[in-house]
Amino acid sequence: MKLRYWAGACAAVSALSIVTLSLARPKPADAACCYFAAQEKDINQPGQKTFITWDAERKVEAFTVQPKFEGNAVDFGMVIPTPSQPKLDEMPRDFFKDLAIYTILMPLPEGIWYDLRMRPENLLGEAGAYLHEHMPSDAPAPPRKPAVTVLEAGVVGSLDYKIIVADDASGLFDRLKENKYSYGGDQGTLDFYIAKKWFFTVMKIDPKQMKKDKDGRYVGEITPTRFTFSSEQCVYPLKITQLSVKDKTDALFYVQSSTEMDLKGDLSWMHSFRVMWLTFMLGCSANDDEQAELQKRSEWVAAKMRKDPKYETTKLEWAKHLNDDDLALLEDPLHGYAQAGGGNLAPGDKPVSVEEFLKTVWDEYEKSTEPRDDVYAKEQLQALEASYSAAKGTIVKVANPSGVYNSSTWMWYPNREAPDEDVKGLSRLKGHLQKGQWVTKFRKILRKDEMTDDLVIVPVEAGKAQEYVRIMPTSPP
Repeated sequence: MKLRYWAGACAAVSALSIVTLSLARPKPADAACCYFAAQEKDINQPGQKTFITWDAERKVEAFTVQPKFEGNAVDFGMVIPTPSQPKLDEMPRDFFKDLAIYTILMPLPEGIWYDLRMRPENLLGEAGAYLHEHMPSDAPAPPRKPAVTVLEAGVVGSLDYKIIVADDASGLFDRLKENKYSYGGDQGTLDFYIAKKWFFTVMKIDPKQMKKDKDGRYVGEITPTRFTFSSEQCVYPLKITQLSVKDKTDALFYVQSSTEMDLKGDLSWMHSFRVMWLTFMLGCSANDDEQAELQKRSEWVAAKMRKDPKYETTKLEWAKHLNDDDLALLEDPLHGYAQAGGGNLAPGDKPVSVEEFLKTVWDEYEKSTEPRDDVYAKEQLQALEASYSAAKGTIVKVANPSGVYNSSTWMWYPNREAPDEDVKGLSRLKGHLQKGQWVTKFRKILRKDEMTDDLVIVPVEAGKAQEYVRIMPTSPP
């Protein structure tokens, strides 16, 4: 049995101040495309999730998007730029729901505290001081009709699409106007991609197939669509999203590649997760290089926030180098899902049955020379049995309690939980997740003024790749 074990959380609580600068909680997501609303109508882009695969050797990228939308337009469309002509494929409608369930973190292990001799009014279990929650030009363009070339037209899922190239932005404007769409952005944004000779996929969506909210507005998510194309680097078209964002947006990325991946430069998740991880290594096993790295990264975050008080780091939410066990889960999702995704126990730690645990507790009680109340003791034993049933998780006897943050001899590893029908749906991920690949999940709240360029996704620097470890009670941060 594999269970997540982490015994490094023994840094001083004051060290949290280093981390709290960058560990704010996020909200729901969007990026990668821009909506074009029908004339006089209002369409917003409140959220989008993205699954990216990157083959660095072949220089081939694919991203799957499923934008959310809300509005009262009779119909509307969106445009997605790519550096080369893409191939479009429909993906399972629940693809991102399946990814979310697959990457649910194991709950943090908890110490088991008991005393069969004590009455409830005196039982103040000491959990210690462990971890607190921290923490544009308005001048009209001269009238002309630049060339727009339609390279491909078709249907993917319920979406009609055209792949086009344009000489400049006004050509694309004209194409949209011909289809009775108005455009709320500036020419500069589209020219940004046209100057790089990128391709545009224009997709038309029929909201009538979607549900309406109580105000009569169409609300929903379109069918996920995968775009596959050649590219010199793993890039995500962010700048165009600026057109449909009011002040900020929340982008959620799943990136699959042969190496663990990260956003480039200031947007790196290393500025939050690595700082947090190194903080809670201090006092335990951090070496001189790691302590120097912690100081350097902490100083960088502090300096960045002095310069830009609204700065928020990218948050790593999950990272795994997929192995046979990870893919076996997709063959029979219900079998082993509860404890899937955890790490190995520390040497000497041993899972035990509830019966063995209760017998040990009772034996300790009977050997005690303190005053006893058998009726009360049996009530407490029954309560322990109900709280720590095999259906809810696993009890582990700790070989070295001093190496655990709460010095507990017994630890409780709760199961991951999701409805059985949802868990069964994980089989839809077969073929999409690949053995030997890293899947890195991270989230970034992006302000409108930060969307001045596209996102570049790069490998984690050599020697720094690591699977996600849930350190904080509220992890991911």
